[in-house]
Amino acid sequence: MATELSPEIQKIQQTVVGMYSEHPWPLNRDTDEEMGWRLKCLGVTQADYVGKQVLDMGCGTGEYAMWYAKEGAAQVTGIDLSDGSLKIAEERRQQGGFDNCRFQKMDILGCSLPDNYFDYSYSVGVLHHTGDPLRGFKHLVRITKPGGVVVVSLYNSFSRRVLRTKQSICKLLGGEDIDKRVYWGEKLFGGTMRKLDKRYHGLNTKQIAYDIFGFPHESLHSAQEVLGWFDQTGVEYRGAFAPLRLTDYFYAFQQPEYARFRATFEGFPVMRAVADAMVRLAGHLGPEPGTVPPFPRPSLASCVLCQLMWVPFGLRFNCFTMAGVKKG
Repeated sequence: MATELSPEIQKIQQTVVGMYSEHPWPLNRDTDEEMGWRLKCLGVTQADYVGKQVLDMGCGTGEYAMWYAKEGAAQVTGIDLSDGSLKIAEERRQQGGFDNCRFQKMDILGCSLPDNYFDYSYSVGVLHHTGDPLRGFKHLVRITKPGGVVVVSLYNSFSRRVLRTKQSICKLLGGEDIDKRVYWGEKLFGGTMRKLDKRYHGLNTKQIAYDIFGFPHESLHSAQEVLGWFDQTGVEYRGAFAPLRLTDYFYAFQQPEYARFRATFEGFPVMRAVADAMVRLAGHLGPEPGTVPPFPRPSLASCVLCQLMWVPFGLRFNCFTMAGVKKG
């Protein structure tokens, strides 16, 4: 039987769901730009989701769910509590004719989906807004079949710190009023807004302000912590985005999918220049072209070093993703 949520968690849930229902995020995202390279770095292949049962936990407006539906998943199920986001997701599903995709209103902390059902389950940028992310992750693993893939994406406690300072200023000035926080964010940090606006090609200008400065609650997490979650729930590490071992970067920047992902660095010229330099370096130091190396579990030292490398690029890269396989 599911444990009842504490009053504190219920309050967090109510305010977060309310904000994202009124200000759904994102309204527009080109998933084709980012998914190819991201999945290569995670060690995910088409065989993991094509013809399979896929779950999107915290689906929001449904871009990722419909990407998997388009790419050949047998059935994609998206769950979320935000009525506003689900309305947009359903409208897009119908417009796109995605009969192999469905959206359902459901609490991800009290997820009632069956055990060991999905072949491929993921939660991207959601659990850190719940107040109890480990509880949500345990559900994500529970409903995945043994041998199935689990993918989770969370705000990083290293790289998110830079943005957290700006957010704290807005919270100090705006208090609990979300609209006032957004007002101060736009007024004081116009440069931040312009950079992020370019990243989304000018398609989510107002929505960015609410997602960055108006959110009611978030938690920050490290790669070491999530590896601990994997150990608790019987998940074997498969890969990370960005990579958590230096040698895995050479593999990542050899991949042709980077060329498409490069468009997401619009507004971040220094990061783009560093990434392009890594492409040239990987041509000399990477594995033989076409080789798909295993991604061994990173050591503590490797995790810390790589996360420190992310800090200078924290505005663009403040969320990290890890993939694993459920043992069984």
